[in-house]
Amino acid sequence: MKDLPVIGKDPLGRTIKDFTVMPWWGVDRKSIEWYPKINYDVCTGCGICYITCGNRVVFDWDKEMKKPVVARPYNCVVSCTTCGNLCPHDALIFPDREYMHEVIIKEKILKKAANKLKEHDLI
Repeated sequence: MKDLPVIGKDPLGRTIKDFTVMPWWGVDRKSIEWYPKINYDVCTGCGICYITCGNRVVFDWDKEMKKPVVARPYNCVVSCTTCGNLCPHDALIFPDREYMHEVIIKEKILKKAANKLKEHDLI
């Protein structure tokens, strides 16, 4: 992760890196439509998603709206829903679990996972 391109810094001082160049299980990250969308009808701008996103820095902060915006969707960790789990207003929407199950089947991720476990003598 050290070698990822640096995009800049956010207002909290976090370094923004381009995680889109890092494949997920060998699959181009931009081919996986996994990231949050914000329902602004219920978003109150509490900022919990913006602050807790961590080093992926998926969100920017819109000072005019006083609300987060999804600025770097493909920086989101595939299948991470931390921001959505913490949102007290359920304003963050993610794809259905079935979508990720389809990706796992299509990209043969289970076989890749089994091979990784075998490689380390875990199975």
